[in-house]
Amino acid sequence: MPLLFLFLLVLPAHYCLPVPRQSYHLDIARVDASDTESLNLTDHELLRRAIQRSRDRLASIAPRLLPTSSRNKVVVAEAPVLSAGGEYLVKLGLGTPQHCFTAAIDTASDLIWTQCQPCVKCYKQLDPVFNPVASTSYAVVPCNSDTCDELDTHRCARDGDSDDEDACQYTYSYGGNATTRGILAVDRLAIGDDVFRGVVFGCSSSSVGGPPPQVSGVVGLGRGALSLVSQLSVRRFMYCLPPPVSRSAGRLVLGADAAATVRNASERVVVPMSTGSRYPSYYYLNLDGISIGDRAMSFRSRNRMNATTPGTAAGAPASPVSGSGDGDGSGTGPDAYGMIIDIASTITFLEESLYEEMVDDLEEEIRLPRGSGSDLGLDLCFILPEGVPMSRVYAPPVSLAFEGVWLRLDKEQMFVEDRASGMMCLMVGKTDGVSILGNYQQQNMQVMYNLRRGRITFIKTACESVR
Repeated sequence: MPLLFLFLLVLPAHYCLPVPRQSYHLDIARVDASDTESLNLTDHELLRRAIQRSRDRLASIAPRLLPTSSRNKVVVAEAPVLSAGGEYLVKLGLGTPQHCFTAAIDTASDLIWTQCQPCVKCYKQLDPVFNPVASTSYAVVPCNSDTCDELDTHRCARDGDSDDEDACQYTYSYGGNATTRGILAVDRLAIGDDVFRGVVFGCSSSSVGGPPPQVSGVVGLGRGALSLVSQLSVRRFMYCLPPPVSRSAGRLVLGADAAATVRNASERVVVPMSTGSRYPSYYYLNLDGISIGDRAMSFRSRNRMNATTPGTAAGAPASPVSGSGDGDGSGTGPDAYGMIIDIASTITFLEESLYEEMVDDLEEEIRLPRGSGSDLGLDLCFILPEGVPMSRVYAPPVSLAFEGVWLRLDKEQMFVEDRASGMMCLMVGKTDGVSILGNYQQQNMQVMYNLRRGRITFIKTACESVR
């Protein structure tokens, strides 16, 4: 153990030794998949639970979108630890001998972490808790290392916190009094049959307000140095998500194979990622236009819309509006309408002024009376004619423009039928912060992240058939 500890003094954050292979494929399951049969959950109940987790998650993400100086934390968190622990899960292995655990994948965080023995104060999980003492390849990260410095702040373990007093100790704190803390460490990580040495992860011994018991930890896929994709030096990754009530697994591909189907697709939307320093770990897009059917929203409350309306000639700008700001991405500046891609949130959230404008335009387009009291907990709903399903009523497509490139979202990606209430409801909520693109709007699309070129590609696909 002392030799391993000293070796970490010069260990880079992305250090790991993969076997010579180009790509890694994983099935991803919904967090409620194991409960669907055991509890006999209906499609309606699955959606209701997912929507509630999305609202909880919004509360956990919001503090991370504030400037660093305004955070009152011991250490800035990189993974949410509220009940919204993630919507999609993967099976991984950790340590020697290999310990299997279930982790939520998260595109809006960096750190890989799992609960560890001795668990002083942990949430209940279904998997056995990882015992670092039982792993012969486990080693702690020293607090004076570059690896530990990848966290915004850190401190050395105090007496009784760890057997190694110089270990790097982290604490994540979020809204709702949810926190997790433990020791930053390295160990072997298995993805299927492929094993990587020296992967940095958080070994949590105390968590309050944790995820559902199906989740033993989080695997961050963000842009920071401690994320899985950064540590494996993956230049591309792709996921394909079936509809949320589907019983089929989704697919996550890390590496070169992620681009295989994208390369041959005739209809694809390629969007550049923003490289702003305000949110370095997020996949952040500049949202500069929204259209409802053929109607382009004016963004009248602030900035001009740089995109053209879908189907119009390039260079024909939408109605200009005046406005200025400081570019903080929080609803007040030139990039106020930026949008974070988040696989762990089911519904999309729009900055409040954009949401209200979208609601106004949808009410003009959809010739149905507006309803209230959705059993799913959604805000904008329309009362369906008696005996008429959502599939037989008109709702316009919604298109989002990212730096002039339009992504079209059809009715099935924007609305859901609330059968218990007899209504059709919009799967979008509002926020007073930066907008978030949720997984409901990403269903039945291959979403490929090209980290080297800094762009994201969307391709409509029947994800249940992707293998």
